[in-house]
Amino acid sequence: MVIYKGTLDDKNVAIATFEEHESKMIELCLTEISLATVSYHHNFIRVYGYCLETYVPMLVYQLFPWSLDVHGRLHGDMVLQKPMKWNDRLRVATDIGYALSYMHNAFSKPVVIRDIVSSSIIIDTPFCAKLTNFAHSVSVTPGQKDLQLPVHGAPGYIDPEYIETQEVTEKCDVYNFGVLMLELLTARDPVEMARRGKDLVDEFVSAVKTNGGMEIIDKHVLEEDNMDEILWFVRLALTCVANIGVARPTMTEVVDELWVIQDQDK
Repeated sequence: MVIYKGTLDDKNVAIATFEEHESKMIELCLTEISLATVSYHHNFIRVYGYCLETYVPMLVYQLFPWSLDVHGRLHGDMVLQKPMKWNDRLRVATDIGYALSYMHNAFSKPVVIRDIVSSSIIIDTPFCAKLTNFAHSVSVTPGQKDLQLPVHGAPGYIDPEYIETQEVTEKCDVYNFGVLMLELLTARDPVEMARRGKDLVDEFVSAVKTNGGMEIIDKHVLEEDNMDEILWFVRLALTCVANIGVARPTMTEVVDELWVIQDQDK
């Protein structure tokens, strides 16, 4: 996908174009459009319009500076100048968790995002985390056991049970979200680790067993001395990345706990 900057009705916008004219690209574009039009929620980026008449599909989004994406805040050059504060990381988790809970519960069929990564989360001003990518989302029938689709997701984030069974459930998102929580805690990039043959979840679980996880947690988080909140957050993240989907909480349960943790920060 290629992103251009433009203007629409005196508003700065981002224009996303797919690089190839394929039926699959049009299908992804239609998925994005359909979800964006029915899921107006303050934790999702706004889609202002679209065009399917051009050679490649185009989407018009609300524009944000790319320097405000969570991946850049955790792993980019600005980390040395201004590390992401603990309460901001907690707010990102709460906002995105709330968005996922909404998608799992607001419609007649739960919508599973399948692709939740820090690079697709933008931080608006005043502080509000927004999810920007619905293209690989699917609707699932509650209790359906046989919805099998080609596995999609970023290396390091994908639910291993989903990889094994190819069954899409809300618990795929819960695992994916748990990896995001660990990324917020550790400032380690799951995708980059996967490229090196490592796994953030495995390394975090191993660190917890060895020393309670303190050595793997980002030093900037530990320096803020919010240990009770951090440990609660750790326990919640570990339940989200349980090996078996049925052992994981629902996103509603996750968000309820995150709100309680966030209230402790006030």
